Amino acid sequence: MILGIGVDATENARMARLLKRTPRAIGRLFSEREQQSVGTGPLTVQRWAARFAAKEALIKACGGIHGSRWVDIEVIRRPYQKPRIEVKGGLNDWLVERGAYIWLSMTHERQFSVAMVVLETNDDRNLD
Repeated sequence: MILGIGVDATENARMARLLKRTPRAIGRLFSEREQQSVGTGPLTVQRWAARFAAKEALIKACGGIHGSRWVDIEVIRRPYQKPRIEVKGGLNDWLVERGAYIWLSMTHERQFSVAMVVLETNDDRNLD
């Protein structure tokens, strides 16, 4: 059963301006593990933007952040593996109560990074 769907598009140039103007934003939005997994190079801004979009998409699919912080939502992508989201805090409790599994897809191009999240559960009760 589909529990929720969320989609978000983040403008890469806007993310670049944010990171340049407010370098501390990385620490407020992204966990240490995320910061390590992004790496360096020409696609760094797109990677930040895609992770931000994934967090936004998850929050939309869940109908809110449910007492968690941005750094409690970790978007991890290791080489040759699909990206995944790990969640802590109140949002994790909300997901666990519903038996939710998170499906994540991310992509980035020159102008935009996009993420889609589908929440699925085997529990067929009405879990609004």
